[in-house]
Amino acid sequence: MAGASSSLRVLAVGADPELAAALHLHLARAGHAVYAVPAPAELDLFLRAAAPHLVVLMLPASPDAAWGGALTTAASAARVGVRVVLVAPSREVVEPLAAVAGAERAYARADLLARPLALLDGGAARPAPRFPAPAAPAHAAPWPAEALALEEPDAPPPERPAPRRAVDLSALIEEELLGEAPRPRVTRVEVNVSLVSDHNFFVGTTRRVDSGGVFIATQLPPPVGTRLQVRLGLADGRKLDLEGEVAFVREKGATTGRQPSGCGVRLEGLPGWAVEAIDRFTLARQPILVGADR
Repeated sequence: MAGASSSLRVLAVGADPELAAALHLHLARAGHAVYAVPAPAELDLFLRAAAPHLVVLMLPASPDAAWGGALTTAASAARVGVRVVLVAPSREVVEPLAAVAGAERAYARADLLARPLALLDGGAARPAPRFPAPAAPAHAAPWPAEALALEEPDAPPPERPAPRRAVDLSALIEEELLGEAPRPRVTRVEVNVSLVSDHNFFVGTTRRVDSGGVFIATQLPPPVGTRLQVRLGLADGRKLDLEGEVAFVREKGATTGRQPSGCGVRLEGLPGWAVEAIDRFTLARQPILVGADR
């Protein structure tokens, strides 16, 4: 087994004895070494000790916070060439997290249990979406006076602005004479939330994102009530264009430990599929809990 040039070292992570035994039985017969790690918190240690070629993360139906660190560790391993595969009881659980972990494939548990050797040849399982791996934590950028420059260099070009209308001088004079306050300027911002970003989601007393919104890490947060146009990047690579309003501010002087300064933005018009995807993501990364009085 050890002498085969094409043999693999496979590390199965998770408390699923039946699936771990099936992988060990079939992969060992094919000449590969299989190691089992029951607790996801031990992944980093075994990665250094066993130097596996393939990591199989066997997620439960409801991953707890312990899996957040394992997914982050797996993403780091994937960036240096380790193959990562995710398995869960249903595709609804596994597919949104596959991109977070840099996984090349996502399997429903029943599919892989029926054909464990699919790990070697791909089988009939559907590959996980090939979205970019999560980026390392970015330093918070200040909010400029005129516009917020948080867009990434490879962000899609903005839509072509509508032609400017001719200035109505009489209307401007009338507005000046009546003393009407100018309308607040809407600021555009792009924010991508991942397991390793300073940005995060926040929730209210229902502990669902539709009772909260997105926390944007920045050194100079805008005041409460500021209207924003938000391009929100989810962990699975999808993006949404939404409107929101700053609900609370966390000043730099008020932060403790590693908590970044920034602001919480309540999002408007968040579609149902995005609410479900974000709520599944918060199983792997704990959201910020904000009281109902905020």
